[in-house]
Amino acid sequence: LKKSIAYTVSANIPELAPFLVFIVLGIPSALSTILILCIDLGTDMIPAISFAYESAEADIMERPPRNAKRDRMVNRALVSFAYFQLGVFQTVAGFFSFIVVFNDYSVIPSLLPGLDSSQ
Repeated sequence: LKKSIAYTVSANIPELAPFLVFIVLGIPSALSTILILCIDLGTDMIPAISFAYESAEADIMERPPRNAKRDRMVNRALVSFAYFQLGVFQTVAGFFSFIVVFNDYSVIPSLLPGLDSSQ
């Protein structure tokens, strides 16, 4: 369950960052909101289903149950790993790809800020 939570939570930063960059810097969005939602649903379904069919841990029934007051499913280490390591890495990779594609179409990255303004 922790793997599934980490996978799902790590996608929040790369989905939110393009909107923040659009608002703050005026760099145009690569995808519309509907396309981002479709990609999100499409890419989250298959891994979520695969986690359900993952083989069980060998000694899971021999371990004592976790203390619900002390042992949390989502702890500081999981949030740190999901948001600040995986999320930032995915965000940087996405922006790098975005800039490379624009560069291939002869749009210099320095022209991107303010490109989406309606003036």
